[in-house]
Amino acid sequence: MEPKGFDMGDYEERYQDYNIEVAVEQVLTGVKAHFRVLRDDAVVVDWRLVHINSLWSTEHAAAEAGLRAARELIDAGLTG
Repeated sequence: MEPKGFDMGDYEERYQDYNIEVAVEQVLTGVKAHFRVLRDDAVVVDWRLVHINSLWSTEHAAAEAGLRAARELIDAGLTG
């Protein structure tokens, strides 16, 4: 997982033949994460919300949850 761009909370990772982008936001109730999956420059899976169930989730933990959800979707053949 590497920071992406200049905004805090934006991360990216290469996984198999895909690029995963994760955006983490601080909200009143904690943090939320979204991910999308790209192949080259084409969006394969557009932004999806990842539900964060831990009570005191950190930005890093939320980003990891987003990456984990994207990897699972890729491993399932992008049909999740």
